[in-house]
Amino acid sequence: MTQQTLAARSAAAVITAICGFGAPTAYAEEPFIGDDNTVVIPASRFKEESVRLPTNITVISKEDIERSNATQIAQLLKRVAGIQVSSVSGKTTVSMRGISAEQASNNVLIQVDGRRLNYTDIAAPDLESVLVADIERIEIIQGAASTLYGDQAVAGVINIITHSGKSKESSANLVGGSYGTIQGNLNLNHALSQDWSFLLSANYLETDNYRDHNEREQSQLGLKFHYLTERSDWLFELNTNNEDLNTPGALLESDLDQPTQSRPEFANDYVNTQQGVLRVFGQETIDDNWQYAIDVNYLDSDIESINSFVGFPTTTVNTTDRKQWSIYPRIKGQWQADSGSIDWINGLDYDHAEYAFSLLGRGNEQVVKSVYSQLFVPVSQHTDLELAARYARVEDDLVDFTVYPTGIKLKNTATAYDLGASHQFDKRSKGYVRFSKNYRFAKVDEQSYTADGVVGLDPQTGDSLEVGYEQTLSYGFVKFSGYQLELDDEIFFDPAATPPPGAFFPGANVNGGRSERLGFIADYQADISPKLTSGINYHYVDAEIKQGEPSSQGNTIPGVSEHTINGWFDWQIDKVANWYLEVNYRGSRYQEGDVANALPKIESHVILSSAINWRWHQLTLGIRVDNLLDKEYIDYAQFGGYYPANGRNGYAKLSYRF
Repeated sequence: MTQQTLAARSAAAVITAICGFGAPTAYAEEPFIGDDNTVVIPASRFKEESVRLPTNITVISKEDIERSNATQIAQLLKRVAGIQVSSVSGKTTVSMRGISAEQASNNVLIQVDGRRLNYTDIAAPDLESVLVADIERIEIIQGAASTLYGDQAVAGVINIITHSGKSKESSANLVGGSYGTIQGNLNLNHALSQDWSFLLSANYLETDNYRDHNEREQSQLGLKFHYLTERSDWLFELNTNNEDLNTPGALLESDLDQPTQSRPEFANDYVNTQQGVLRVFGQETIDDNWQYAIDVNYLDSDIESINSFVGFPTTTVNTTDRKQWSIYPRIKGQWQADSGSIDWINGLDYDHAEYAFSLLGRGNEQVVKSVYSQLFVPVSQHTDLELAARYARVEDDLVDFTVYPTGIKLKNTATAYDLGASHQFDKRSKGYVRFSKNYRFAKVDEQSYTADGVVGLDPQTGDSLEVGYEQTLSYGFVKFSGYQLELDDEIFFDPAATPPPGAFFPGANVNGGRSERLGFIADYQADISPKLTSGINYHYVDAEIKQGEPSSQGNTIPGVSEHTINGWFDWQIDKVANWYLEVNYRGSRYQEGDVANALPKIESHVILSSAINWRWHQLTLGIRVDNLLDKEYIDYAQFGGYYPANGRNGYAKLSYRF
């Protein structure tokens, strides 16, 4: 493949992707159970009994985070069954259920305290803008969840829950390590009165990163006010994130003998981001049967960047401006019956986004309105039935210098529904089954670069079927789940499609027929002794293009590894120290976008990482080394452009709680 072809075929995806930018414990693979035997799921912002949720849920707790000594969300998610993590120029992409990294930002929904991290364009959610030190826990809901979450919740939902301000504990952290990394952050909690408290968080980071010309500098500041009484729960939040990042670009295969280098054409490339977030959340108990809640979110993101391609350097400065705001009111009714609790949740979602990208003279104003309802009915004391449905409508007011210079208005609608059941066999085991109808709407980049003669893309729709079984053992637990995910009119970039008139490069975004993903997840954890806990999980997925262009029909979906295995153990050495060891295997896969399965595969790899922590009262010293054996491998590749993964790297973290 020539350099020109590589640059042309990569342009559509790369332009926007770059612009986005005590006793031993283990990951709580079962739902997080509180003192009242409930689990808080940000889908509804209401407490729901964990045994009633007919789906596979993994919870990473605050203690799990501390014992692994992680400082990045990618480190935490790599060990979760069914998740595949990729990195491009220091930015993380998370895929689930046989969805490729290229499509993950459109089909995996990521939320922070109920606020969508996904953008109105195809840029990946900026996970690096979320501080690990701020995280209370992470909830991963496997499988389609369009009914409660709406657009983009096709393969799953990752809910990141940060400290609310009601905690009485403050902390300070200092990190130093490989690549000249220096990081310091502070979380200061203070009670203003019996009902009011506030949380001030600050962070500063400098790092050169693994590759040349990949320096990063980031500063963040956040403030939360929390009001909590027996009947009221209100949170007011403001945070800012400023980041300067140099981007090293892709390498050709001939460059991989020096994986840390950056090609000369990327010498001027960078992405500078300024982002501000405002959020208000409130929940009120009306009476014994009714509660209501509301979320109001606002995001203002301004990006300046230079984006070159292999063989095509540029010094043109581009700007990307995003403004997104949303309002999510909902109400919950609950009534006690002889067989259990009847729960009924109803809500409205309103999302408004404005987007402008200077390079292509592209702008869009998108409005999404939807209404949903979820009902839990106890069929018996051991069996619950879930019924849920959503109706959504999207309107795009789109302008593109090349394709729609005078503008165009596009409208679409979509529906989703769930039918699920869970059965508690005994106190230690349960089974569940769930059928879901899911959808996603095309994003602004996709709508503005369609095949010749195509005006607007149809919504992508799909069916998801999941069956699972979970059992708590006297020495751990075991979980099994199988799934089938079928997508119709799947939206993706096809390099073989006829581009629109005036296009800069070949290919176009298309509704690509039908694809199918059949998968199986096994997850096992064992408490080997009072001081040693270990676990292993395995994910198999057969991802296939069922209907589409003749050249791709029957091929494997690119970017998806058929086999993924994770293993770990956590040893409490003595009263003050624990040792954590983790191994990750990811199987081979075709390069992103290679629907023809014609390019060389990305080889499989095994990575070993380890951490050790010492605790003295309020002080903790942790050391972590990732890629312990210094394995050279490719984290992401697209159309012959390669992004090498980090070599062996480590850091020390000093934490103080007060």
